[in-house]
Amino acid sequence: MGFPAFPCHGVCVGSGSPQTHVEAFLRTRPSSNWVLLGQHAVMSHEQLWTAWIQAARNALRKRMVARSIDAEFLRYLAGTHHISEAFSRAGLQDGQTMAWVVCLPAAKGLENDLGHLQPVAEDVVDFESKLSALVNQLGWSLGTLAATFSIEGARQLGVDVDGWEGVRSSESILAHILMADDQSSSHR
Repeated sequence: MGFPAFPCHGVCVGSGSPQTHVEAFLRTRPSSNWVLLGQHAVMSHEQLWTAWIQAARNALRKRMVARSIDAEFLRYLAGTHHISEAFSRAGLQDGQTMAWVVCLPAAKGLENDLGHLQPVAEDVVDFESKLSALVNQLGWSLGTLAATFSIEGARQLGVDVDGWEGVRSSESILAHILMADDQSSSHR
């Protein structure tokens, strides 16, 4: 079963400090559901959906480690329990002129057989037009990044890529996300 496209797009932020770009983005974004990621951080739509499911599930169950959904999503994407480490691993890095803007869908909770709420993504309305307005306001431009696996990018996210070969590399990214709450993963 394939995953649908996640609402995300590559952007060209240009030169300048990551902190300046992040601060401008945070002031300008439409809501806290909009997240700026480093160009290395997006490997696949499956990766983004897996991190979203984990973050949205915690939000619905009121068990988030972070104070906001965007930070909780970053925490899972980076495979760590530590918020500051998540920003360091998945955020815009020094020297990067390209980045990703993602819009986390709102989640409605459906109760499973055990009575636990499971997240179901609501449609993201007007992503492209809101993205275009955001990018114009920030003086950035739309980029042509492709979501692809890279060993360097995986290592920046904190993924232990040793021993995962070929097709299994995507499994390593998903396992990394799913281990974010594991005690041992916080020591990686």
